[in-house]
Amino acid sequence: MMGRQNSVLWTKDLCIGYPLGKNRSKIIAGPLNVDLCAGQVICLLGPNGCGKSTLIRTIAGLQDPLSGDVALGGDDLKELKPTQIAKKISLVLTDSVRSGNLDVYSLISLGRYPYSGWLGVLSQQDKEAIDYAINMTHISSFINRKVDTLSDGECQKVMLARALAQDTPLIILDEPTAHLDLPSRVQLMRLLNQLSRKTGKTILISTHELDLALQVADQIWLMSNDGHLAAGLPEELVLNGSFQQAFDKDGIEFDISTGTFPLHPLGNKPITVAGSGAVTFWTKKALVRSGFRISADAAVSLTISNENGRNHWTLRRGGKDIVYYSINELLNAIQDMIT
Repeated sequence: MMGRQNSVLWTKDLCIGYPLGKNRSKIIAGPLNVDLCAGQVICLLGPNGCGKSTLIRTIAGLQDPLSGDVALGGDDLKELKPTQIAKKISLVLTDSVRSGNLDVYSLISLGRYPYSGWLGVLSQQDKEAIDYAINMTHISSFINRKVDTLSDGECQKVMLARALAQDTPLIILDEPTAHLDLPSRVQLMRLLNQLSRKTGKTILISTHELDLALQVADQIWLMSNDGHLAAGLPEELVLNGSFQQAFDKDGIEFDISTGTFPLHPLGNKPITVAGSGAVTFWTKKALVRSGFRISADAAVSLTISNENGRNHWTLRRGGKDIVYYSINELLNAIQDMIT
């Protein structure tokens, strides 16, 4: 199968799903025509049950497509042996490996099995690849620890190091932040972005981290429950309504101005807010949460300023100015405006 220029992997009219029996199958999504280009981070997003994990398993060769083609490095995926695929794709699934008898270095060394064979005899090249993966993921301080003593964040870095040691042009991660706290999620997504830039590898991430995906992804694959997949720049998918369509549920709307799904309904008390910077941003969020609606031309206006290093919230209401010195003080004073 001929490859496409600069494509690590591409699909043609790919339909994914499960066989149900003789001449019967359930199509989850398709036909899908997508490209994975070299040196990019691609984030796969979509609601639960739309087929993200099925798509990953299919393009990784773990599951047969119902129809269509997957080309890997210009070769038909169906024609490749598992050892050949293992030299082209590294896969990190949601469940990390936990073994009380396995230390971190040994687990990373397993990434070299396509080259060292099942005997696991490491050559100098293998050892250099392992050391490189350890340095790139910044885990040298605990390579001698047992895997079952690691935190979830540490274990996810180790699994990424194993994938790096495998030295494939494509790394696929299925929900890598699923069990991580917020700082660990941010660190991992930032690390993946940096690795793609430094190594030129293509990284495909299935994730629910919409806010982080919008920051790190060069391309987004956005799957919806109707089997459709929209692929493109994050900014273009935001502006053309694809995010709203993919996550469309009653009462849930995507705000293209903030790149989020607002939790609070539109308030019934308009207020004009003047100011700039972080204080104004967070004041607006507090007002919206409290039932206000930010308006360009309201009878009540708020001006946020800073004098001598102290923030001031000046509220003009009924021709009078009242100054407050904290967001909490401001909100307590204007609760009577909410009906």
